[in-house]
Amino acid sequence: MNIEQLEDFLELARELNFSRAAARRNVTQPAFSRRIAALEASMQAQLITRTTRSVSLTPAGLVLRNRAETLVRLMAQTRQEVLEAAGRERRSLNLAATHALSYTFVPRWLMQVAGPSEIGTLNMVSDTTRQCLNLVRAGEVSFFICHAGAMPPEELPERQFLGRQIGSDSLVPLCGPDDSGAPLWRLHGPETVPLIAYGEASGLREILERYWIENGRPNTSEVMSSVLASTNLEMAKAGQGVAYLPRSLADSDIGNGTLVRAGKQSDEVPVRVMIFRPRARLSQHCEAFWEQVETHSTIDAT
Repeated sequence: MNIEQLEDFLELARELNFSRAAARRNVTQPAFSRRIAALEASMQAQLITRTTRSVSLTPAGLVLRNRAETLVRLMAQTRQEVLEAAGRERRSLNLAATHALSYTFVPRWLMQVAGPSEIGTLNMVSDTTRQCLNLVRAGEVSFFICHAGAMPPEELPERQFLGRQIGSDSLVPLCGPDDSGAPLWRLHGPETVPLIAYGEASGLREILERYWIENGRPNTSEVMSSVLASTNLEMAKAGQGVAYLPRSLADSDIGNGTLVRAGKQSDEVPVRVMIFRPRARLSQHCEAFWEQVETHSTIDAT
């Protein structure tokens, strides 16, 4: 068993599809299948149950997944510490952020928390919640910023990760205006409102679904969906329906009137902005940055 095999297995555990996992690991599917089989042979246990329609983890596979995530992350951190001790580690921050926060909130927050010397070289990945989670669990990034509630707690267990609130935001129901500047649709009108929704890979969809279960679902009908809040914003501006958009992303469009509220203030969904990191020690530069994060107060994302 080696780290490469564990990385293969973790990719398969995330995708639960041999073709997609092989593509993400840049190998052919037959070669990828042989690597998984070799891992099972070395572990002397069946890790995967595979049928013509589905792939799932066995009980042994579930145990290995949890251990493998820790081992892969520790290996990445160990390499970073060795380079640091050898004087070859660059002063850099590897950070992942969801699309909705990477455009406006994260750059503004970084400038308030630390200056260029504290940040050093910034390597920021903007992706879906799911892919950002993969990166932080694999140790490929040190920090992950998202809206709170974007993933179940078990995705980043407290025994392995630290989380801290760094901001507040809200999801606002918005749509394009008519010729008089009034909203094209109103949530509390007599008609069903076309909803521009979020795709399954978006953490914002999970947040909205949970909120509506507890507070009641508006009278809407989903007409399209996208994992990108920026896409939903453009669709709303084009008059395609109502989208629940992060205020941090849509603030300028609200200000210039290209987007208007389709509901009351009580229809807005309050959300926190969180940053996560592994509990294990990071590089000296990353730990110094975290100290800055811990002493900085939360900011209003708008």
